[in-house]
Amino acid sequence: GRTEVVKLLLDHDAEVEAKQKDSWTALHFAVQNGHTEVVELLLDHGAEVEAKQKDNWTALYYAAQKGHAEVVKLLLDRGAD
Repeated sequence: GRTEVVKLLLDHDAEVEAKQKDSWTALHFAVQNGHTEVVELLLDHGAEVEAKQKDNWTALYYAAQKGHAEVVKLLLDRGAD
């Protein structure tokens, strides 16, 4: 599934902090969709837990907004504020 594809990309030097035009990172997308395993994998590969998109919203904001409790806990455990 998604985790395997992300792992494959990261193993081939995909840029974990690449941003699209609104400054969204892969972490923002994974968090918003509640993909806990992908979030953990991205963080393990150096994704910035406090990365902000253009409106200064963090991954933690999106996880809480979407009600993804497991992702919220993971982000907090990894230092999100």
